[in-house]
Amino acid sequence: MSSSPLSRPPASAAALPCAKPVIAVTWVGDDGQKAAAAALARELALPLASSRDDDFDLLLVRTGKHLELHDVRHLRVGPVYVDYTNLDRRPYGRNLSRRQPLPRAFGKKVHTVVDATAGYGQDALLLALMGFRVTAIERSMVIAELTRDGLRRFEAGTGVSLGNRLRLVTGDARAILAALPQQPDAVYLDPMFPPKRKRSAAVNKEMRLLRDLVGDDLDAPDLLKVARGVARERVVVKRPDHAPPLAPIPSLSVPGKLVRYDVYLTHR
Repeated sequence: MSSSPLSRPPASAAALPCAKPVIAVTWVGDDGQKAAAAALARELALPLASSRDDDFDLLLVRTGKHLELHDVRHLRVGPVYVDYTNLDRRPYGRNLSRRQPLPRAFGKKVHTVVDATAGYGQDALLLALMGFRVTAIERSMVIAELTRDGLRRFEAGTGVSLGNRLRLVTGDARAILAALPQQPDAVYLDPMFPPKRKRSAAVNKEMRLLRDLVGDDLDAPDLLKVARGVARERVVVKRPDHAPPLAPIPSLSVPGKLVRYDVYLTHR
């Protein structure tokens, strides 16, 4: 995947350190790309801008290759788009091995998963390719469109049909979880990581755009509470190794190299 912001807006505008970025849709290429951009702008209820328009903070650009997000304020930061071409799809490769910490956190009884903070969909796609049936929820319409574009290109480029293994929906995960017709075996949460005190310049560039779009996921504890009331087997929460649990006393934790997966058993 290319460098990328994640996807959840903050619980309230007051949580943002600065004003919410103004976003428009534009295009590069012929009239076909212009028409596609215009249709996307109508779907997302965003303005359609010419590529020379400088009145916007972020531009969602329809190109002949993919959909990408440009930060007009920081031109040195390259475009963001979803790309799974480097994914190792071998059944026992490093990405899809069931020995990895992520699938181990779900255990052997889990078959259906709701990824309630899908972002760019990488974990949701990995789980689907491992054999889980995944519903991925993303409440940012812009990020969801970038993810849908990446998934379409992944299917077209690999010949893999995700079918009913991965479904992406847009909306507030708390409301969607509460309205599910069937309870999933597990719910997966990957909220925004709290910052470390010392970070590299490269990470700062990434995090600046990320947090500009999504804030700090201050409603993550509320989402965890809803998830624990829905999941039949467990809730899995991805956390950086330096951060405390999202809620006290997980049932168990599965460590990784830089992150861990806190597991809250529910057993309904």
